[in-house]
Amino acid sequence: MICLRPAKRTRFAGGGFLPAKKAFRLVPTGLALVFLTGASLLEGKNYSPEKADLSLPKVGSPPPADLELKAEGSALSEAMAHYATALQLENSGKMREALQHYLEVLKVDPTNAELATHTAELAYHYQGRPQAVAVLEKAVALRPEDPAVHLNLIRFLTTYVSEDPFEKDRTSQLVAEVVKRFPKRANVVSFAVLHHLSFSQRAEALAILDEASKQDVKSPGYWLELGRTAQQVWPLAQMEMREDHVKRVNFFFDRALMLAAAGPKGDAVRLEVAQFYVLTNQLELARGLCEKIVALSGSLQARKLLYRLYDSAEERDSALAVLEKIVEQVPDDVEQRRLLVQAYESREEWARAVPHLEAAIQLGGGDASEYQALGQLLLQARLYEKLVQLCERTTKLYPDNPIFHIHAAFAQRSLLRWEKAIQSMEKAAAMAENGQAELVNHRFYFQFGLTLERGGRAEEAGKMFEKAITLTPKDELDDAANTMNYLGYMWLEDGRYLDKAGELIRKANELQPDKAAYVDSLGWWHYKKGDYAHAVIELERAFSLLKNPEPDDAEIVEHLGQAHLKLGDKTKAREMFEKARDMGPTDPKLLKRIAEGLEATK
Repeated sequence: MICLRPAKRTRFAGGGFLPAKKAFRLVPTGLALVFLTGASLLEGKNYSPEKADLSLPKVGSPPPADLELKAEGSALSEAMAHYATALQLENSGKMREALQHYLEVLKVDPTNAELATHTAELAYHYQGRPQAVAVLEKAVALRPEDPAVHLNLIRFLTTYVSEDPFEKDRTSQLVAEVVKRFPKRANVVSFAVLHHLSFSQRAEALAILDEASKQDVKSPGYWLELGRTAQQVWPLAQMEMREDHVKRVNFFFDRALMLAAAGPKGDAVRLEVAQFYVLTNQLELARGLCEKIVALSGSLQARKLLYRLYDSAEERDSALAVLEKIVEQVPDDVEQRRLLVQAYESREEWARAVPHLEAAIQLGGGDASEYQALGQLLLQARLYEKLVQLCERTTKLYPDNPIFHIHAAFAQRSLLRWEKAIQSMEKAAAMAENGQAELVNHRFYFQFGLTLERGGRAEEAGKMFEKAITLTPKDELDDAANTMNYLGYMWLEDGRYLDKAGELIRKANELQPDKAAYVDSLGWWHYKKGDYAHAVIELERAFSLLKNPEPDDAEIVEHLGQAHLKLGDKTKAREMFEKARDMGPTDPKLLKRIAEGLEATK
């Protein structure tokens, strides 16, 4: 950025005489001097204030007619030389010297309003206020039809206030004159309104805005800008006056809407009005307008806004339908793909979310966390073969991350490929031993034990369950009780370590009392020990704890039937076996035991 002076920049009222945080650049183009601000481009090249663009037009190239400098021959060459020198001096911080050269350029092109503005600020600091005002007044005299020169003069006079008490009256007079001269220029009206507001002259601001509202202007842009200004006059944040203020401000946006033409330009106007409605919490109006825009043209921006409106209103079906249309319209928009993934996930439609997350990763370049999310999604969608294929890639892309080996294990386990599942778990466990244990915790060792047990390696499974118990934090009571109960029950079923199994099951019941599954394990432990009377007591209690029995709970009822059978009560035992059967279990082993129990109680 070219700094206009070493000292702190003085700001003008109403936005500043010179735009804040913008670099100024004068570029000779053809036979003209064009004043540019900000990130201007010349022939597609970004401007760097360190390297001034002093290129001249090609010999023989005629300049655009509207950019011709009103000078010829040596005068033009001299002006361009002065400009080049001024720019170099200013870049090096030699403002006073640069000013002299800018003044020489103005002699050649005195109607260049922006150059006059820039020169006036330098003149103020190095020659005094009268000289700076004279530069701007000359620009006004030479270009009276240009509202910019009038506004620049007013900004300057407002910011660099004179000690002359009559100067204030002159500024007010200039504001009135510029509004009278340009009554249909929205930027002039807005400037004047904000100028009066900055001096707490609310009545004057209201009068100008009221007069502007009566103008017969057909341009929607005029009414949009006045609408933005009206929000400063009638703040919508004042809740006690909100209803009245909304009505007044809406008038301008409604006029813009009424004048909006068909086609893209009209859509831009309608969309800005819709955004105004959203920002001022007029959501029903915003919604109706967005629906109209989408119906007329299928505008992408209107669809995006409409999705947000439906989503905030918790109209999930409507929001999803709009979002699906957006993705169909712009399939390469990664952000919209991710929103669609979230929408499907919230509906637990895992399989529908998968292709969109895959596309988002492909388009945006996924990292480890995104591949992890995709793996989890594939698990939930039960797309196990696809997850195996993904893990073949992710374990190579991220060889030090155990989560992808865990994903592979879950996929292989779901496909009943126990040995492959165990191998993947072993690889993840090996990473834990090498210090890469962020994801390898007590839950991992529980799943490792589960995989080993299902794979027929009960002894090794027991060790993993014991390790999981040891690693479980003290505040994770649910996890600790679950692992203790599972290991204890596994030993009961295997007929091994009955005393240790009883200790674990009692501890699980102590940590989580009155949980049907754990009470069932306790009753089954008594059964395995041959204490059928106590078994019935605990199994009856487990049965009573089933508030909403599910098919898997049939095992508890079957256990109770077995205990009654051991006590010789065939009638009660049969009742339980029939009840267990009618609960609709699907486990073949359980169904077989129920059938055998029914046969035994005939």
